[in-house]
Amino acid sequence: MSDVLVVGGGAAGCELAWGLARRGIPTTLLTTSLDTLYALPADAWPGRPPSATLWAEVAAEAEDGAGRQRAGPLRRAAKRELERMPALRVVQSNAVGLLRSDAGDVVGVRTWEGPPVRAALTVLAVGSFLGARLTLGPVVEHAGRLSEMAYDDLRDDLRDAGLRLRHHRVALAGDGSAPPYTVDHDVVHHAELESPIEGGRQVAAAGRARRWRGLWFVGACTGDVGLEAAAAAGRDLAAYLATSLAPAGSAG
Repeated sequence: MSDVLVVGGGAAGCELAWGLARRGIPTTLLTTSLDTLYALPADAWPGRPPSATLWAEVAAEAEDGAGRQRAGPLRRAAKRELERMPALRVVQSNAVGLLRSDAGDVVGVRTWEGPPVRAALTVLAVGSFLGARLTLGPVVEHAGRLSEMAYDDLRDDLRDAGLRLRHHRVALAGDGSAPPYTVDHDVVHHAELESPIEGGRQVAAAGRARRWRGLWFVGACTGDVGLEAAAAAGRDLAAYLATSLAPAGSAG
């Protein structure tokens, strides 16, 4: 049983898991695909990584010479760095619902494969994948990005448990290797979240669930959050949670 379970292997989830593990906090990162960790919105992305992040650590390996980040090299470098962290377990599995104790606290997730994954704290970093519908021309798919499955069962479990959600749409312009498309998905209603304060300021794009103890949300599943902001949110939430979870003598 880990101290923290992070569900979702996008920018926010990877940064949160990396930030916790480098401080020695036992962490599990659960993702639907090990091959799409830290995926970019396009094959070549002009964004700049926030400081003190996993992305910043490996950005030089992914740069294409024109100041853009290449998706393939970034995914491979991020996966390598995550898998070499002693305190981090990276698991490929599909979360379908929250696991709750008799007292109602969230103690992990149920998975499509069967075995539950338990943790003292669970953080959903599921981006644009809650009930996601991807529209590409006349085609509509159950996907949060091209060729990536949606978290339909998890969305239904949250909604059936009474969590308020709201609709959000992301429009991606496409590039030379992918056409433009839109993703309609659910995000957590702002009234369901309590924002933490780190170093005297609010941690943006992150929040503790008011409804249940043991559950957090971070990244694009909290609202209109871009890639760089999601990465920064994962970094900042790791710093916040580490104040109560980090073992003595761990790295800052």
